[in-house]
Amino acid sequence: MTDMRMRADPSSGYPGRTYRFYTGPKVYEFGYGLSYSKYSYKFVSVAKNNIQFDQSSTHLMVENSETVRYKLVSELSEETCQSMSFSVTLGVTNHGSMMGKHPVLLFMRQTKHRHGNPIKHLVGFKSVKLDGGERSEVRFKLNPCEHFSIANEAGLKVIEEGSYLLLAGEEEYPLYIII
Repeated sequence: MTDMRMRADPSSGYPGRTYRFYTGPKVYEFGYGLSYSKYSYKFVSVAKNNIQFDQSSTHLMVENSETVRYKLVSELSEETCQSMSFSVTLGVTNHGSMMGKHPVLLFMRQTKHRHGNPIKHLVGFKSVKLDGGERSEVRFKLNPCEHFSIANEAGLKVIEEGSYLLLAGEEEYPLYIII
């Protein structure tokens, strides 16, 4: 109870805390519990597949002989961050026979997980009420500076170049950040 580190430490067997870093066994994934209905998701539209930043003030980090390019969020203007925002529309279907209120959770994760980075990261959530057999669409607005940034081990918010996945239930949608 006195160890409140968030990140997992494989050398000591410490599993980490929160859904973002915990590597131990789970009874339920974060946000998924019991329900009388079964829900499915489908990415209807994603306004951008590639998110491209300008080449100025790019930083490099070397980890395990691999070079990772990144941007410091603190060096990006609010206008730049807002201009890069984009929308994601998810179709949600209630496959059960009963009406239900359901939390729609949208996550992001890097396709190549690096030590110290979150396993996945919640980028949006909305609640939807659907009758049995009903389908609806839920829209999220994502801002790369807010939703795709992580706090590195030095505590600085950074956006790393590379492949990412948007996740909703079992559905995945690929994105790429170019720096």
